[in-house]
Amino acid sequence: MEELEEDRLSSLPKIILHSIMSKLPEKDAARTSVLSKAWLETWYTFPILSFSTSKFMGMSPLQPMEDSEKMRKMLGFCDYVKRSILRFCDQNLAIKEFKLKVNISEIRHISRDVDFWLKLACECGVEVIDYSLDVLVGQDQYHVLPLCVIEAKSITKLVLKGYIKIDPTFMNHSIKFFSRLRVLSLWSVLLGDRDAINNLISFCPLIEFITLKTCYVLSSGDGTKEIMKSLSISGLQKLKSVNTFGIKDVSIDAPSLETLCYYPIYFVGPFKIDFDRCKNLKELCMLYVTTSTFLTEQFPKFPFLESLKLNFCKMPERIDITSVRLKVLKLSHCSNLKEVNIDAPNLLSFGYIGNGASLPTMSFLRNSSQLEFDIRLQVDYEDLCNLREFVQNIKPNNVLTSLSLSTGDTLDPVAFEVSSPLPRIKHLAINYVPNIKYLFSSIVNILLSSCCPATISFSKYSSGKEFIELFYETLMRRKEDECFCTSDNTTCWWHGLKDVKVTRSSMKKMDENVDFKTILESLSTFAPQESIIFRLDF
Repeated sequence: MEELEEDRLSSLPKIILHSIMSKLPEKDAARTSVLSKAWLETWYTFPILSFSTSKFMGMSPLQPMEDSEKMRKMLGFCDYVKRSILRFCDQNLAIKEFKLKVNISEIRHISRDVDFWLKLACECGVEVIDYSLDVLVGQDQYHVLPLCVIEAKSITKLVLKGYIKIDPTFMNHSIKFFSRLRVLSLWSVLLGDRDAINNLISFCPLIEFITLKTCYVLSSGDGTKEIMKSLSISGLQKLKSVNTFGIKDVSIDAPSLETLCYYPIYFVGPFKIDFDRCKNLKELCMLYVTTSTFLTEQFPKFPFLESLKLNFCKMPERIDITSVRLKVLKLSHCSNLKEVNIDAPNLLSFGYIGNGASLPTMSFLRNSSQLEFDIRLQVDYEDLCNLREFVQNIKPNNVLTSLSLSTGDTLDPVAFEVSSPLPRIKHLAINYVPNIKYLFSSIVNILLSSCCPATISFSKYSSGKEFIELFYETLMRRKEDECFCTSDNTTCWWHGLKDVKVTRSSMKKMDENVDFKTILESLSTFAPQESIIFRLDF
């Protein structure tokens, strides 16, 4: 029966088998070649070719090895790549994707080979070229992208990363190159003169996605390399997404644009971003930007904005965000911020990441019942004592979904008094607790005196076994004289705790037969994303 099922699968048309293989990891796709002769033939004609020097040679350029051994392995790699591409050329088969990752000490040894491979791929009608070149730091050797890639009419997606140069003289050879290009992604690429990128993009009428990250140009004076500082885009009717990193002056006139990510380099020098004419913008991400007037002057100009993410931005002390369209809002390490007021009835996700005790008050005038509100904080022990005040300054009190904490090393334990009902949240994640044993008991008390979480999780890296064990023992106390009440007029969290259950995140169902000690002892075997979970019933 199993052989029959295998035969049925093997007898499917190759186009379907290729589609199946394209969804597998590269290693698994390659392994299908040993299943049968039919699968071997399918692998030989699989139109997604991927080559990596480090994977083939089993080494990095920094690893010590005799020069003769390196050269032998490099020649073997070159021969393997050439034979693989020629197999497609000889059978008149199309290559859909050509991925090449070269990681060597000097590109000059194989630059001609790379040119030949790219030429063959273009002759086979390649649609996607993903070429990455890394050389030793300090070598500063660039491989000039061959003209055949620039002129290839079949390419729809071009990804270039690393020590690759696009020669601006190529622009004089043809005005029809990249006529089908829809995706352009350049990472740390050298682009000749300052106008090269604007000229290049202007010849791509169908382009939809542009990514430019820390690209370089040659200065007009002495020809030294400098980071690209400006970008101007206009006239592209189908443009949907622009992602820039390191470019300070960006101007975009594209009514069809839906996604913009603008990341200048920190706060060094003035920057300019002009995208007012992108009226259909739906997603905006900004990093290291001063936004003192953005939310009051520019934000209202984008009525269709659904996602706003601000990272390491300089903010005014108070921000007011009003939008009926906004669904996602993220504020990460935004300085100066003291008050956040949100009126977004359709907001589904709000995330806040911050450090220390200077945490803003947050209030929601209107919010969706489906809102997921997550906070991640890095706090010192002294700041941890202010956690409850911060949580209580979130209005309404039931809006916070989850809280993730990392605590630093610091001061002496303090008494912590509770005088009002605690806000309830769905989840509290403890990411890190310092291994200072005399603080353990106080930290547990502060955490549970700040909010009432339905679940609390500890990863294998967040804290040691001793803290998790103390946490469990503290929760399981059953003697009245061991509670945390500081006076006769107040009652601590311990009195409201009805039940505690412990499990691990990989367990789909609660197993009553697995006790805490067994789970704790297996902590070292946990997967990186796995955690111990305490389920609390207050």
